[in-house]
Amino acid sequence: MFPIPRVSKDPQVRQAELMDTALELFLSAGYAKTTVQDIVKKVNVAQGTFYYYFPSKEAILEAIFTRHVKNMIGKVQAAHQHNTTVLEKLQLLINHFYRFCYYDEPGLIAKVLYKEKQGELINKVWRQMHLVTAPIFRRLLEQGNQEGSTKVAHMEEALSFFAGIMASLLESSSPSEFGHESNPEMVKNKLHIAGQLIETLFGAPPGSIYLEEPQPKLA
Repeated sequence: MFPIPRVSKDPQVRQAELMDTALELFLSAGYAKTTVQDIVKKVNVAQGTFYYYFPSKEAILEAIFTRHVKNMIGKVQAAHQHNTTVLEKLQLLINHFYRFCYYDEPGLIAKVLYKEKQGELINKVWRQMHLVTAPIFRRLLEQGNQEGSTKVAHMEEALSFFAGIMASLLESSSPSEFGHESNPEMVKNKLHIAGQLIETLFGAPPGSIYLEEPQPKLA
């Protein structure tokens, strides 16, 4: 019997395949129960191949979140490249980011981590997402400062507080155990409060930043 040769693939394709498989297993079996061996077995590669791309299971989890964030940013930038004000771009990006964390795959993974009481890991992933999104928010706010539509005196501190507001909004949006807020009036009030906090933080005009209730993807 001759061993079945493993197919050699483009590095980017192989890396994406490992990430897709890890995501599938994290959602179906849980993060804690999924091992590197499970991932490579499903992809049909050696463990050395996994460690060539990712130093650990935690690293591939962070890479999955980072990929989703970059894809989201790309879609937002492509949607409004022309004839869009800084405040409109901020509004669009903030709402996309909220929906992204609320309903999309990163939100589903976060629920898995919460159920497993992986608090430290959730904080690490959230900080990683903040590092990826901070540059685009920084550029928008710097442009807003120049145009006079925003007034941010301490940029890095403001971005850190913004991450805290979004984290608090996501936390308050799921008051029951891993479930979303079901009271429409409470949802509306929480989104309104978050919008006001962000306006104050960024020195934006009242009513210029408002968050919309995210809607799930259609099947």
